[in-house]
Amino acid sequence: MLRPNLAGKPFLDTRPVVAAGVALALVAVTLTAVSVGEFVSEHGQETNIVESVRQLQANRDALSAEVTALDRQLARAPWKKLKAEAASMQQIVVQRRSLWGLLFADLERVLPWDTRLSSIDLQSGENGEITVALGGLATDRAAWLKLLGRLFTDSHFSDPLPMSEEAPGEQNSVGFRFTLRVRYWPEGRP
Repeated sequence: MLRPNLAGKPFLDTRPVVAAGVALALVAVTLTAVSVGEFVSEHGQETNIVESVRQLQANRDALSAEVTALDRQLARAPWKKLKAEAASMQQIVVQRRSLWGLLFADLERVLPWDTRLSSIDLQSGENGEITVALGGLATDRAAWLKLLGRLFTDSHFSDPLPMSEEAPGEQNSVGFRFTLRVRYWPEGRP
C-alpha cells in the first residue's frame, strides 16, 4: 500500500553518518594523544642523546689534548739510542736463553745416573768465558769421581775444580755432597 509523503523535504537518515563521524573523531583524538606522547618521549631521549654527544665531544677534546702533550714528550725521547739498547738487551736474552738450553743438554749428557745436581750457577768472565758452579749429591764417592772424569773428557767442559765434598754421616744422611767449578764452552773447547 502506498502512503502519501507529507514531508516538505525528503527524509534523510543521518544517524550512520553521525556515528561514523563520532567514531572517526575518537580515533583521531586517540591517535593524536599517542603521537603527542611519543613525541614528548622521543624529545626527552633526543635531549639525553644530545647531552651525551656533547659530553663525548668534551672527552674527545680532552683526550686529544693529552695525546698531543704525550706526543711532544715522546718526540723528545732518544729513540735511536733506546732502539740500540733494546736490541742489545734482546740479543743478551736470546744468548742466555739458548746458553741455558745448551748447558742443560750438555750436563744431562755427562751426568751419571746415580748423581743429581741441586744447584747450578753461571758466571761470565771478562773475555767471554763461562764458569759454572755445580752443587749436588751422589750415591757414593765413585759416582762423584765418575762425574769429574766425564767433565775432564767432554769437549764442552774444561778444568773441573772440586770445591768441597762431604761424605755421608750424621749431618748428611742423604748421600755424598759435592760442589765444583768447571769452565763451560757452548761450541766446544777452542
